[in-house]
Amino acid sequence: MKILIIEDEAEAAWNLETTILKVKPGVTIVGIIESLTRVNEWFANNEMPDLIFSDIQLGDGIIFDVYKNLTLTCPVIFCTAYDEYLLQAFKNNGIDYLLKPIDESEVKRSFEKLAVIQKSVTINHQAYLTKAILEILEKKQAYKTNFLVPHRDKLIPIEARHIAFFKVNELGSELGLLNGKTYHHSFTLEYLTSVLDPMQFYRANRQYMMAFNAIHEIEHHEDRKLLVHLKEPCNEKIVVSKAKASDFLEWVQKR
Repeated sequence: MKILIIEDEAEAAWNLETTILKVKPGVTIVGIIESLTRVNEWFANNEMPDLIFSDIQLGDGIIFDVYKNLTLTCPVIFCTAYDEYLLQAFKNNGIDYLLKPIDESEVKRSFEKLAVIQKSVTINHQAYLTKAILEILEKKQAYKTNFLVPHRDKLIPIEARHIAFFKVNELGSELGLLNGKTYHHSFTLEYLTSVLDPMQFYRANRQYMMAFNAIHEIEHHEDRKLLVHLKEPCNEKIVVSKAKASDFLEWVQKR
């Protein structure tokens, strides 16, 4: 079996590849692709794989924008931190929908579902997908509303609704509150993406995740980027790339 992985986070892609090969050691990973541009290039120059593990929200857009222009003849297992694309995923050859962080048991279950479909040509595919959707909705976990962060010799409980941003860079990790206070934290942005409400928090780039309630104003920046000014007293200015600008503005207007 030839499997294609579409994932823009290097660590997440490596973890997924490792998990797939552990669950199905006989398969071949034919490629790991991190952007919509490279997805188009790959399908233009390669044969259709037997199965795709696909993230949905990549750095330069939503994967459905590519799939709608392709004739997919293989099943897709979607892997994402967001569940807002659930129904759309199943309209694009989806046979399963894994919410990050993904573990080995979930990947194994997805392969078992694939085997059921492949063995039975008489299976009612729509009924099967409906059942799968219900299973996903039933297991959906509530978003994280509180965090414990270290401060001197103590742990401070902080409610997510009071958080303005999370920052991760080479100098360390910082959590900023709407009141201007800051704390160090040990969370990765990948983890935060998987546990925070995507309607309230947005990952702007590889360094920042911001809260909708913290946004003061948005201005056009150089090279069609956006510069987001957070409310006082945060004093943070966050750059949203040209590739994510339209997605970010759409996210802001969803409320």
